[in-house]
Order: sequence, then structure tokens, then C-alpha cells
Amino acid sequence: MILSEKQCYSLDKERISNCQPQQSKIIQQLIHFVNYQSTDSPDVLQLLAWKICDAIDSVQFSIILLWDSQSGHLEVSATAGINTNQFPLQKLIDSHIASLNQVFAIGVSQFFPRKAAVEDIGKPTEVFFRQTYSQQVLAPSMYAVVIESAQTGKMGVLVVGNWDNPYAFDVMQQNLVNLVGQITAITISNTRTIQALEEREQQLARQNEILLEQNREIEKNRQHIQLQQLQLLEARQTTSQFLTTTSHELRTPLNVILGLSQVLLRQRTSALCERQVEIVERILSNGNQLLATINDLLYFNKIENDYGLLELEEFNLTTLILKTISEHAFLAERKHLHLSFHINLNTHLIVNDSKRLKQVLDKLLLNAIKFTETGSVEVKVEEISNDRIAITVIDTGIGIAESELENIFEQFRQVDQSTTRKYGGTGLGLAITKSLVESMQGTISVTSNLGQGSNFQIELPRFVK
Repeated sequence: MILSEKQCYSLDKERISNCQPQQSKIIQQLIHFVNYQSTDSPDVLQLLAWKICDAIDSVQFSIILLWDSQSGHLEVSATAGINTNQFPLQKLIDSHIASLNQVFAIGVSQFFPRKAAVEDIGKPTEVFFRQTYSQQVLAPSMYAVVIESAQTGKMGVLVVGNWDNPYAFDVMQQNLVNLVGQITAITISNTRTIQALEEREQQLARQNEILLEQNREIEKNRQHIQLQQLQLLEARQTTSQFLTTTSHELRTPLNVILGLSQVLLRQRTSALCERQVEIVERILSNGNQLLATINDLLYFNKIENDYGLLELEEFNLTTLILKTISEHAFLAERKHLHLSFHINLNTHLIVNDSKRLKQVLDKLLLNAIKFTETGSVEVKVEEISNDRIAITVIDTGIGIAESELENIFEQFRQVDQSTTRKYGGTGLGLAITKSLVESMQGTISVTSNLGQGSNFQIELPRFVK
């Protein structure tokens, strides 16, 4: 990473101006090294430590110590130069650790002069190491500067040393090393930035891999769902065709049976006896029930396949209600039920599908009469608001248990599911009713108490758009 103008500008201009030409050349060499050395290399600090030794003649070894915030200590990160391999380096650092911590803490450079040699290691004037044949070597002269940048603050300490020359680090040399400390800070800052970017790139790469895997899984699921939808569509079409064909095959002989039954009941030349009339009436009644069941299956199949759109028209709701009630009066009279109505409307005209609404009313009234043995069936019509009306069919029949109310509109659902149930049917009536009401942009609800009757209420918009 090349040093930016801002980073180069952060170098101490006064110290640079005080440098001699040779020292300026050294600074330029180090900057060039940093610019063209890969700062993402894990050995960049080690390479920089060697470059400092190579570039500055008076520096025989260099040590880079970085502050570890977790341990709260300066830790050796790189060493280079003469004797750094053989010498017990940690002893050298330990003997000056207090001073080095102070350099880091207050940010003021410090010079450590060369010390006289003694034989006792560990004392303030110790001999730091012994070479082969017990040759004594004096402690080095050292100069320590804080590694600091304006952007990141203090990061550690740079130590340079010389084993031979006690005057190696005069004022000019110290000024040079101070600049080197700033270059080191910039290098470390750039290295950490690159490492952070690499970690971020690796994290993004892992996230991308996860997203790709998720996308592959989503695509796989989508294809699976699409296949299932095609299979369901094919099954629905097959079922629809089967129901249509079978229903028509059943209706043809059934219509003949119903027609002949009506002929027998209407004949005048050879009247049937009372017993025969009863049998024919039962044939006719059961045939009509079977025909109603077949029609329900056909209509349910039509709804399931989205056949038919709303046929919107303006019509008189009161007229439709009264006509429908009159058509069911005979059934109510046969069971001795009181069939009544109560209509409270300011405006009797609405816009909707009159045929579908009549189908809904037919099914609700047939249900109410079917499940009511004694009492009454009432139809109430009222306005909920200016743009919505409510139609309620109220009976005093067998009622519905609370546990069954949430399932009452399910397909093929009856309260009594046994084969010996008293009331027959396919369980499609209320499911069809709900579908019809929703197609007219309305809602249907039920309230009921077991043994006390039921209230079925539909709400419709006065004008469907």
C-alpha cells in the first residue's frame, strides 16, 4: 500500500528539514520500501526491521514492540540485526521495560547509553550475553522512540541499538530515528487496515457462499413447488373431469326417474293407491335430494376451478328476499315452522350478482329448515353503514357446538360425521356458501348455541365495483 499524501504530510516536517542529505536519502529509501512492499505480508514488520538496519549505518539491531491491550504489556513483534538471534533478547527488554513503558506512556523518546561490563548478569550494569569462549560483550547503546500516528495514536515502541559505538545516536541520528518511528507507525496502520479489509473480504466471501447456497436451496425448493403445483393442477383437472363426467352420467338416469315419478303422481286414468303414492313420493323426494347433491358437487367443482365471473347488476334486494322466502314457505309449513322476515332498509337497490346471492339465501334457508324441528326461521335485513348491508338467517334448530364453529365452513364438513347421522348431505353447502359470499366481496359468520339454534350472518357491500 502506497503512503497517501495525508500520511506523508503527517511526518514531522521540522525533523525532515533538519535532516542532512544522506539522512533524507535514508528516509526516501524507507518510504520507497514501504510503498512497494506488500503490507499485507505477515512478515512486513520483520522486513521493515531489517530494512532499518540496512538503511541506517549506526543501527546494528532494531526491535519493534507493539502494545497488547489485552495483556497490558509491550510485546516483541519483530527483531533484526547483529546478535539478535543468539542474545537472550527478553533479558534486554526486561531490564529496560520500565523505561520503555514510560516512552510509550508519555510519548517521549529516550536514549540508553552503553554500560560497562561486569560478570554478574541481572544487575543494572550486567553483561547481557556471553559469546563462545566466554568472550564478554558490553551492553549496547540504544535509542527508543514511540510508534505513533495522528490517525491511530500510540501503537508501540521502536528500539534501535549499536553494540560497538557508544556515540552512535547523536542528535541528528535521534532525529532520523524519530522519523523512522513515524514511518513504522504508518506501516503498521496500513498493515492493520489491509488485514481488516482482508478479514472483511473473507467475511463477505463466506456470506456470499452462504447466500449462494441459500439461493440454490431456494431455487431447488421453487422448482419442487412448481412441480407440485403442476401435479396438483393435473390432479385437479383429472378430478374435475371425473366429477363432471360422473355427475352428468348420474343426472341422466336420475332425471328419467324423477320424470317418471312425477308422471305417476299426475296420472288420472289409473290412480295409484295410497301406499303406491307414498312410495312414489319417497322416490321423488330422495331423487331430488340426490340431484341436489350432484348439483352441489358440480358447482363446487366449478368454484374450485375459478369458473364464472360476477354478473353485476342493480336489483331490488327486498324483492329478491321475499321471492326466496316464498319459495321455501312450503317446506317450512310441512314441518310446522314459522317462517318470517324483517327488512329495515332506507334504500332497497344494491349492485351485485343477484343469482349468486339467491343461491346463498337458498342454501342458508334450506339449512335452517332442515336442522329445525320446532320453532321458527327468520330472515333479517338491515344496514350496517351507508355502504354495507347485513342479511341474517336465524333459526331455533339443533344448534352447533362451540368446538365445531371454527370448522363449520370447511369442505365436506358436517357436525355429525357418522354414517348413521340423522341429517344427510355432502357437507359442501356451507363451503359453497362461503365461496359465493367471498366472491361477492362479502363475509359470512355464525353464532350458535347447542340446542338453541344458529344465526348465520352475511355482510355485503351495497355497490360492488
